[in-house]
Amino acid sequence: MNEKFKEIRDRIIEQNSESQTLYSMHNTLKRLMSIMYYYEKPMTLDDMAALLGMSKASMSNAVRELIEIGLVKKVWIKGERKDIYKVEEDNYDSFIKFFCYNWRKQITPKTSSMTRSIRELKQLAEEDGLDEETKDFIQKDLEKLYDGLDYLSWVSGVIELFETHEIFDYVPKKERKINNR
Repeated sequence: MNEKFKEIRDRIIEQNSESQTLYSMHNTLKRLMSIMYYYEKPMTLDDMAALLGMSKASMSNAVRELIEIGLVKKVWIKGERKDIYKVEEDNYDSFIKFFCYNWRKQITPKTSSMTRSIRELKQLAEEDGLDEETKDFIQKDLEKLYDGLDYLSWVSGVIELFETHEIFDYVPKKERKINNR
């Protein structure tokens, strides 16, 4: 490979991985995705480790996380004995998968926690001898918790817009007009 091209490509990969800060992704994951994207070929853990200068174990952990998110998948190549992985190449789908994965990861425990708190407050409100001030606080807190559940339900709706790709009805994908701008 031409050295000047390699230098430019390395800079592009670095810039690409830096621009993914909006994903709030660990640096190793960002760099790995960028390398896989620009090298345009499925890779083994050994390939990844060599290109990133990291251990095979680190690459295995990174790939496992990216598979869980849906940004990398295992592929089969005839005659290849090692596991081979391919990155999601569509930037829109990458964003959607990462966005939805992380937001759902936050919503589920928050919804459970709020639901548990509502149940506990309702039980407490039914106890005999509860002072009026506490009853008022319970009612206000219940209203806030129900508002919070409504908000999380709304966020789930936003996530669904992304997962179903309906978001593109409101914010269309940009189409490249010519091949080389």
